[in-house]
Amino acid sequence: MPNLSGHLPALDGIRGLAILMVTAYRFNFGPADTHLPAKVLFAVLGHGDLGVDLFFVLSGFLITGILYDAKQKQHYFRDFYARRALRIFPLYYGFLFLMLVALPLVFGTKFDFFPEAMAHQPWLWLYGANFLMGIRDQWCLGSFSHFWSLSIEEHFYFVWPFVIWLCSRRLGMVACVLAITLSMVGRIIWIASGGGSVALECFTFFRLDALGLGGLFALAARGPRGIGACVPWALTSGLFFTVGMLAIAVLPDKWFFGLNLSIRAGFFGSLLVLAVASKPWTVWGWLWRTPLLRFFGKYSYAMYVFQWPLIVLLAPIVTAESLCSRTGSVFGGRLAYLALMTATTTGLAVLSWQLYEKHFLALKSKFGTSSTVSPPPGNAANSPAVF
Repeated sequence: MPNLSGHLPALDGIRGLAILMVTAYRFNFGPADTHLPAKVLFAVLGHGDLGVDLFFVLSGFLITGILYDAKQKQHYFRDFYARRALRIFPLYYGFLFLMLVALPLVFGTKFDFFPEAMAHQPWLWLYGANFLMGIRDQWCLGSFSHFWSLSIEEHFYFVWPFVIWLCSRRLGMVACVLAITLSMVGRIIWIASGGGSVALECFTFFRLDALGLGGLFALAARGPRGIGACVPWALTSGLFFTVGMLAIAVLPDKWFFGLNLSIRAGFFGSLLVLAVASKPWTVWGWLWRTPLLRFFGKYSYAMYVFQWPLIVLLAPIVTAESLCSRTGSVFGGRLAYLALMTATTTGLAVLSWQLYEKHFLALKSKFGTSSTVSPPPGNAANSPAVF
C-alpha cells in the first residue's frame, strides 16, 4: 500500500480527470444534433459537472490528510493558512482585479462583459458567491457563477483545521460521519420545506457530505491497516453507487430528495480509494498515473478560473454556433468548439503557472511542508484540491 505521507501520483490523475469532466461540460453547448451517436455523446458530456463532486471528495481527502499529518508540527495553523493562501489567493484575486477593476478602468463601458459580477463584487471578493446565489435562488453572477465551488472550498479550509486539531483520529472520523449525516438530513429538510434548488447545490452546509467522506477516508487510511482498510468498502459499495449514478443520469433529481448528491459523493469516494490504493504496475494503477491526466491535474486550478469567463470574452470571435455554420456540421462544429476552447484555456493555464503562479508557490517553503515529502512542482501538495 502507498505511503500516504509521500507523494501520491494517483491524486494528480484524479484531479486531472475532474477538470477534464468539468471542461467537457463547460464547453458542451451549441445547436442540437438529432443523430443518435451525437445525442448520446453530448448527453454524456453534459454530466461533466459531476466533476465538482469529485473535486470535493478529493479536497476532503487531501486537506484532512495534510492537517492530520501536521498536527504535531510547530505553527500548525500559520503554515496551513499561509500555504493555502499562496496557492489560492494570487490567481483568484489577480483575476478578479484584472476583470473587474483594471480592464474596466482602462476601457470604460467598452469592457462590459461581466455586468452581473460587477454589480455584486463584494460577494466575490469575500468568497460569498455561493451564499448570494443560494439566497436569491439564482445563478446570478453570470460568468463568475462557477466561483460558488471555490467559496465552499475556502469555507472548508477556514474551519476544518480547527476540527482536526481538536480531534484524535477516531474522533475526527466521528466528526466526518457527523458532517456527512447532517448534510444529508439538512438537504432532506430543506427540500421538504420548499427550499430553493440553487441553494441545495451551492450552500456550504449542503455539500459537506462529499468533503466529509473524503476526510473520513483520509483518517481511516492513517490507521494501522492503511488505505487497505477502505478498499473492501470501496469494492462492495462501488456497484451500488454505480447503479445510483446510472439512475441519476436518467431520472429527475426530484426523485432522489437530495440524496443524489450523496450517491455522487459515494461513487467518487469509492473511485478515489481504489485509485490511491492501486498498484502502479497494474492497468488500473497505470491509468491514474498517466502523464496526460497528471498534466491536466497540474493546471486544473487556472483552467477552472478561466473557463467560463473565457467563453464570454471570445464570443465576438468564435462560438459553437459559428463553427457549426462554418463546418456545415453540428457534430463537427461542436467538437471543434470543445477542442478549441479546451486548448485555449489549457494554454492560458500553462502561461499563468509559468509566468505568475509558480512564483508565489516558491514562497510556500517559508511555511513548513505539507504531508508530501519533497514534492516536485505541480503535484498534490502544490495544487489545490478545488478545480
